[in-house]
Amino acid sequence: LPVKKEIKDFSRGMKMKLAIAVALSHHAKLLILDEATSGLDPVVRDEILDVFLDFIQDENHSIFVSSHIISDIEKVADYIAFINNGRIIFCESKDQLLNNYGILKCRTAEFETLDRTYVKGYRKSEFGVEALVIRDHFRGKYTVDRASIEDIMLYTIKGESR
Repeated sequence: LPVKKEIKDFSRGMKMKLAIAVALSHHAKLLILDEATSGLDPVVRDEILDVFLDFIQDENHSIFVSSHIISDIEKVADYIAFINNGRIIFCESKDQLLNNYGILKCRTAEFETLDRTYVKGYRKSEFGVEALVIRDHFRGKYTVDRASIEDIMLYTIKGESR
C-alpha cells in the first residue's frame, strides 16, 4: 500500500487490502467477509485470495465468506453453504460436492428412461438433455463429466427438477 497516499484516496482494492491487514494485525482466528473480492480487478482479487489461503493454512484459522464470485469460492473454500431466497439449498464440503455430482449429456429419449431419483436438475435443448446427476449411480452406464460448483448451483436452482 502506498505510504504517502491518504486512505480516502485509496482504490477499492487498496481499501480491502488495508481492511484485511487490520483484521490480521489483531491476530483474529475468524474472518467474516461479505463480498470481499467483488469489484476488484483480477490481479488484486488473486492477491487477496492468496492472503486468505495463507491465513487458513493454520488449522486454528477460519474464514466465513459471502460471495457471488463462484470461482473465488471454488479456489479457497473447504465447505460451501449455498443459500437461495433465504433457504439453505446445500451445505457440504467442496470435495464431496465435486465428487458426488456430475453432468450427464444424452438424447431426450434416453433421458426419459433415467431414474429421476438420481437427477438433481436438468436442461433440455434442441440437441438433447444435460442433467446434474449423482455421479456414482450412472458411472459405467453413461459418460458423466465433472460438474463445477457453479454447475451444481445453477442446475439445482435454474434447472428443471425431476
